[in-house]
This record gives sequence, structure tokens and C-alpha cells, in this order.
Amino acid sequence: MTKRFRLAVSSIEKSNCVEHCVGAIVEAGTRGADLIVLPEEADIISGADPGQHALEAHPVFAAFRAAAIKAKVAIIASLSAKVDGGHANTGFLLDGTGKLVGLYRKKHPAPSEEAIVTTPARGDPFPVFDLKGVKIAIAICMDIHFPEMFRIYGLKGADVVCMPTMYLDYTGDMLEASEKARAIDNQMYFALSRYIEKPFLAGKSMGYAKVIAPDGRIIASTAHREGVAIAEFDPKWRMPFWVTEEPLRSMYPDLRVMFERIRRPDLYGDVVQPKKKG
Repeated sequence: MTKRFRLAVSSIEKSNCVEHCVGAIVEAGTRGADLIVLPEEADIISGADPGQHALEAHPVFAAFRAAAIKAKVAIIASLSAKVDGGHANTGFLLDGTGKLVGLYRKKHPAPSEEAIVTTPARGDPFPVFDLKGVKIAIAICMDIHFPEMFRIYGLKGADVVCMPTMYLDYTGDMLEASEKARAIDNQMYFALSRYIEKPFLAGKSMGYAKVIAPDGRIIASTAHREGVAIAEFDPKWRMPFWVTEEPLRSMYPDLRVMFERIRRPDLYGDVVQPKKKG
């Protein structure tokens, strides 16, 4: 029998958000989650200046780590951490014992965030981490608009990409279309958490934390409310190719295999070149 994975996402109120994040960690552990994703930079949302502490000396990191150990649940979150030469929007994965399993620095600064350090924390710009046999990657907020990095995660065999975010969308349609495209095109699960301002109105933090399956279906969400939602799924599942005839069925057992075999990296060089002027 395939091992199931229980992934929690969270919609967190902006007021007292660190306290609410800690509460979400505890709730996720109580409800038997393996991992909870928290929104982006709870320290900045709480009013702190960027880069006041190195990550492991950060008081919010310490609070999250203590909660993870108490609840025996892994967490993914991001904080503004002091690094050599400045500060970085730093995503991290802690396991249920509080061990720091992985680090990721946001690669695509949002407007007003141009000063962040984007160099890799540990050499690989797009690392994939192992948690209980599940291959997990991290993206942060503005990264959603750059499909190249998600293709890299797919090629590295990521089962799930987890994204702390604080992004806004007037209706939710634009971002949800991008989220589903990343999941479908790369045949991996996609999970995001963000903040909620109540009542939800256009242009405000909308909550709606969610988990999306490789077929584009939303399998768990908080809707436009605060709280924690948990999806239980087989992290190795990929959408089957829609043919039944041989030999195609054996050649392309699922869409990830099909996409990997059909893709043409020999033609895509322009994608990694600076745009020409004019």
C-alpha cells in the first residue's frame, strides 16, 4: 500500500500573525499532519525591519521551531534573515524534531524587495529536500510568475512544491491559474499558504490557502477564512496519460513521463538569455 502524506496549509490573520502561526503549527500536529506550510515573512508582517537576525538566532524562528518540536510536525515558512552582505527572504524546512532540513532563498524579488540577497544558501539555487521519503521544494510568493524554476523542480523529481506567500489578487483567478499550471505542467503537488484580512474584499489578503494535485484539482483549501486545511494524498501519484492503446500506454504511463520525453531543451536557449533591447 502506498504511504499517504498529510499536508496542512494555513490562512493566517495578519494581526498577531506570529501567535496565529504558532497556533496553526500546534493544530496541524494535533490533527496528524506530517507538514504544515505557513505564509511568507511573519516577522515583516508583524512590523519588524528586514534582516535583524541570522535565521537560527531569529526569535520567530525559535518560536516556530519550539512549536514544531512540541507538535511533532514539520514546517515550511519564510523569514527575513540576516546574511553576509545584507538580508534574504529565507524559506526553510524544519522536521518534527526541530532539525533544519533545508534552506531556500527567494529568487525573484517583488517590487520594493529588490535589495534582498538571492544567492543560494547552500550552493544549489533550487534545492529539493527529503522528508519522510517525499521530495519537497520551496518557492516564495513572486516566484510563482517564473515557470522556469518550477520546471527545474519537476526535472529534479519534486513531489510537492510548498510556497509561503503574502501575494494579492483582485479576484484570485490570475494567481490560481498560475498555481494550477505549475502543478499540471510539472506533474507535482502544489501547496500555498497566505494571510487573510476579514471580511475579504478585492485587493485584500484573501486567505484561500490550498493544495493542488497534479491534475489541477484543489484537494484541500481554507476558502476565504482563517484556519488550517489538510490534504491527505499519495505524493507519488501523477496524472495518467489518457490513452489505453499499446504501445503508447507503456511508453507514457503518466503525464510527467510524457512531458519529459516530448520536451525540447535543444530549442529553449533563448529562455535563459537576457532580453535584447529594441
